[in-house]
Amino acid sequence: MVASVRNRYIRLVVIAYGVLAMLWILLSDSLLSLLADADTMRLLSTYKGGVFVLITTVMLYFSLRAVPAAEPSPAAGLLENWAERVGHVRIAPWLGYLFAVLLALAVLGLRQQLPISVYQRPMLIMFMFPIILSALLGGMGPGLLATALTVAGVDWLARPHFHSSAAEPFTTLQWGFLALCGAAISLFSGLLRQLARRNETHRNLLEAVVAGTPDAIFVKDRQGRYLMVNAAAARMVGRTVSAIIGEDDRALFDAASAAELMTLDDAIMRDGKLHTHEEFLRLQDGSELVFQVSKGPVFDADGQVVGLFGISRDISHNKQAEQTLLRREQQLARVLEGSDQGYWDWNIQTDDFQVSQRWKEMLGYPPDSGDITITRQVWLGLIHPEDYPQVEAALQRHLAGQTPAYEMEMRCRSQAGGWRWILSRGRVVEYDGQGRPLMMSGTHTDITEHKIYALAQKEAAIVFDSSYEGIMVVSPSGLMTKVNAAFTRITGYSEEEAIGRSPAILSSGQHGPAFYQELWSMVRQHDFWRGEIWNRRKSGDLYAELLSISVVRDQFGQIQHYIGIFSDITQLKAHEAELNRIANFDPLTGVPNRRLLSDRLEQALIRSRRSGKPCAVCFLDLDGFKAVNDLHGHEAGDQLLIAVTERLKSVLRADDTLARLGGDEFVLLLCGLEGNDECIPVLDRVLSAVRQEVSLAAASISTSASVGVTLYPLDDADADTLLRHADQAMYQAKTSGKNRYQLFDPESDRKAQLHRRTLESLELALQQQQFLLYYQPKVDLGSGRIIGVEALIRWQHPERGLLAPAAFLPTLQGSELETAFGRWVLDEGVAQAARWQAQGLGMAISINVSANYLLHADFYPHLQQALQRYPQLPPARLELEVLESAALADMDQALAVLQQCRALGVHFALDDFGTGYSSLTYLRKLPLDTLKIDQSFVSGMLEDVDDLGIVASVIQLADVFQRQVIAEGVETMAHGAVLLQMGCRLVQGYGIARPMPAAELEGWCRQWQLQGLWRQLGDGPVI
Repeated sequence: MVASVRNRYIRLVVIAYGVLAMLWILLSDSLLSLLADADTMRLLSTYKGGVFVLITTVMLYFSLRAVPAAEPSPAAGLLENWAERVGHVRIAPWLGYLFAVLLALAVLGLRQQLPISVYQRPMLIMFMFPIILSALLGGMGPGLLATALTVAGVDWLARPHFHSSAAEPFTTLQWGFLALCGAAISLFSGLLRQLARRNETHRNLLEAVVAGTPDAIFVKDRQGRYLMVNAAAARMVGRTVSAIIGEDDRALFDAASAAELMTLDDAIMRDGKLHTHEEFLRLQDGSELVFQVSKGPVFDADGQVVGLFGISRDISHNKQAEQTLLRREQQLARVLEGSDQGYWDWNIQTDDFQVSQRWKEMLGYPPDSGDITITRQVWLGLIHPEDYPQVEAALQRHLAGQTPAYEMEMRCRSQAGGWRWILSRGRVVEYDGQGRPLMMSGTHTDITEHKIYALAQKEAAIVFDSSYEGIMVVSPSGLMTKVNAAFTRITGYSEEEAIGRSPAILSSGQHGPAFYQELWSMVRQHDFWRGEIWNRRKSGDLYAELLSISVVRDQFGQIQHYIGIFSDITQLKAHEAELNRIANFDPLTGVPNRRLLSDRLEQALIRSRRSGKPCAVCFLDLDGFKAVNDLHGHEAGDQLLIAVTERLKSVLRADDTLARLGGDEFVLLLCGLEGNDECIPVLDRVLSAVRQEVSLAAASISTSASVGVTLYPLDDADADTLLRHADQAMYQAKTSGKNRYQLFDPESDRKAQLHRRTLESLELALQQQQFLLYYQPKVDLGSGRIIGVEALIRWQHPERGLLAPAAFLPTLQGSELETAFGRWVLDEGVAQAARWQAQGLGMAISINVSANYLLHADFYPHLQQALQRYPQLPPARLELEVLESAALADMDQALAVLQQCRALGVHFALDDFGTGYSSLTYLRKLPLDTLKIDQSFVSGMLEDVDDLGIVASVIQLADVFQRQVIAEGVETMAHGAVLLQMGCRLVQGYGIARPMPAAELEGWCRQWQLQGLWRQLGDGPVI
């Protein structure tokens, strides 16, 4: 590598000298031939030869001083090394100044010898040569000196002088730029030399660090070739520096390690960040090394990654030591873990206290609690206050040499706040020269479970002896081995009489072999059985006991014994029977009550589904029972209920159920019917039995019953619904004349439920704002004027789309929701009219109002508030339409409401006139403004003479009562032409326009005026 650098340097110097000499000869000779005669050329040739010798001598001197060293910087190029070595040259300052003077004078002399006047052709470029060469070789001082000499010399040679006023400005300007350029070059050269010296200092420091560090330092290029390595790196891989430079990792390591290294280096260069990690490498001789490496990218001046640097430290010996230490620690940890003990070390002199992780875990500290510090003071603070004196005394006795070891059982507080029993053992393991203890070590063992077990055994013995329940311990062979005092109290057998005998001595004979086989089968399967059993005391008395049998096994799963725990529940069973009677039976009649009926009804439905046979649920209510109570008293009423109950039981079948719900209400449950008609004879017997006269002490009473019946599964409902349906049918029987039975109709109920669900859907839709108003225009066919619109509700159903009023309005009639819908329509219609008014449209609006809503107490105040919210809307633009077919129940109230509304300025129209039952009283009393002819007459008047006559009559009637008349249902303009001839100018219908959203009305109005369809009505049919 050194030879290569030297050879390249020599070749460079030789080539540079040859080029310079050739250029000097050719250019100087050509210049002289142009500027001088033959005699002058001989003199100038001698002169230029001397200058050439001077210049080449100086350059040769510096070139020889810059010969490459034995170990040049491998990261630097050839010219960079030359620049460094030139910078190392230390010459006397006076030599630089002398060189500047000689070279400047030589060039001045050469210029003087040229036959051309300096002033006429200054040739100032010649004088840059001594300035540049002096600045490069001598620095700023010689450069400035050469500049001053050349500037002054050329000025002295010029006639007139450049600085004189006689000189031309252009020539003077060239002379000034010569001085300026010379000064600039000199200053720049001095700055470069200063930077070179500073760079040299930094390089020396860096080379000292790189050469002196024991860590390997290297630099690679983008292809992974080593550009620089230090001696430490070469020693680590067993190579010389020169053998590494220019090679990649494949020349140093085995194939696998080299491939891994090169892949990793490439990833680091792509990432562009510093990485620190460990590398496990194998050299080509098979030896393995472990390095702690820091690597990072090398950037060029443009920020591009051009290579990679690295610092590696050989940690192979450390790794081996760590592995050895780790194996020993793992071995010790396995021993401690196997013994389930925590250890502690106490430096008695420094009071430093160290504990193991298991020591902490015993007290509930989590495994990742490495940051928790346990000192001796903390440890002593964890000891229970009652145990602390004994622990401290035991420690001091051992430290004083009075005991060979320290051992103590104590309670320590856990992290959760509870107490754990700890067995602490230890002894002094190290003494100083005077025999004083230095180090004490020991272990902690968690004996909480042992303590709990011992306490549990003690408490179990106390519980066994003092338990109120009888306890017996039975061996696997089936003989009692231990009994407690409660066993003797309940059974009458003493401990001596029971031990060694079988529990069969308590058998009552009330349970067969199957019962005991099932009992022991459950014990074998689940190791437990619990239930009620009847046994016999020593005295022979039977008693009921609640018995639980548990199996106790050893760690191998073998049965050690059976534990039987029982309590005498004889009195409890008697109370239970009484409570069952009170809870499930009617106290007056003794028949099942509602609670027991629910259970039996559920069971009957299950049997009916399984067998396919129907069952009947009958709801019976006595007719006139309240009168009996009022006339004869409640005691007589109770006697009547008892007598009726007995008669009903006598006519029912064995599998049927009679229950009393309360008062005079009974339920009959008829099960296992062969058909739906089989219940009819039973119901006839029931009615007949109830009709029979009942003789009481005070009087003889006759009554009857109304019965509602529903059949399952014809009425496929749950138990509660069946009772409700039977109750509904019973009320129908009462309203039909009493003393009869009535079958429930599921279809009628289905319609009622559908009606209810529809109302719920409508209420929800109103809350969710699913309704909107469409508007149908009303026009004057005589003038084409649009007189207003009628608001018509639509339902934007989320699933069924846009629904017309006929799909839902009939459901609202008579419901409470009808008023809420009326309010919404009124509010929305008034608000839209106000918006049109604000837009300058000025459109009158008609709103339909039901009779129920009109007579509602809230109608007039709500209408008044709606108008007050929009003061810009004239009330006269609002017209309320009331259906003629809706009867006004209270004519006086309706008249009062309409008059109040008329006082506000609101108009009224009677809708669907001709279809209802209104009389002339309606037209005479009610303050109506308009009559609307029903569309059913208008649409058929062209074909039906009767419809035509009705329409003509309504028009004449309106004229008599001085009311406006408007025709609905104008399907075609032919209808409009006939109406116009009959004197009805105001119309609405699909022939004019279909109902539309509010946003489309303004566009329709413009189209209506443009088309002018009303102008063509003069050619319509003649009546």
